[in-house]
Amino acid sequence: MKAWKLALGAMVAASFALSGCAVESTDDEGEITDTSDDAVTYASLKGTWVGEDGIIYSLTLTKDKAETLGGFLKGYRFDATIDTGVRCITTPCDAASTEVSGVYKVVGTKLTLASYDKPSLAFSKILGDYKLATKAKVTKITLTKSDTGTVEHFHKQVGVPCGKNVCGEGSYCCNPVMSICAKVGMMCIMGG
Repeated sequence: MKAWKLALGAMVAASFALSGCAVESTDDEGEITDTSDDAVTYASLKGTWVGEDGIIYSLTLTKDKAETLGGFLKGYRFDATIDTGVRCITTPCDAASTEVSGVYKVVGTKLTLASYDKPSLAFSKILGDYKLATKAKVTKITLTKSDTGTVEHFHKQVGVPCGKNVCGEGSYCCNPVMSICAKVGMMCIMGG
């Protein structure tokens, strides 16, 4: 009986050791080690993507490690501004957009978006697997939702967010409250 339990334990341990090749591996930079031509790196996706159409107005992909409640998906944090579907006829009115956060993971050309825990109805509409296509040195991406076929196009936000503005190349955000940008090396105008 003891020998049988030891043999069973050895087989289970061997099966875990042999199945190790199925685990996704990443290098220290957080880049996918898949060498296929269509593999997209985390580094090339990091940043804010502005939606050109669809229900995702903006999608910010970070390099901050994150995981869903229960740990079923481990990846990186994303923040998004999404359409809630609310359309107003009279005022006051609920917001037509909302800010959400969750976990994303990229494997080859598959991008997975997941919630930390139970999402709202509007948030649940953007969660799931997407086929990721990139264009022009990863300055434009197209996401095609696997289950619905919904297609969303994005372009990379260039510059630094500054209040309601975005400071372009060669400038910095000197006053985010007033949305004021200044050229690098120039003094900041402190508006009141």
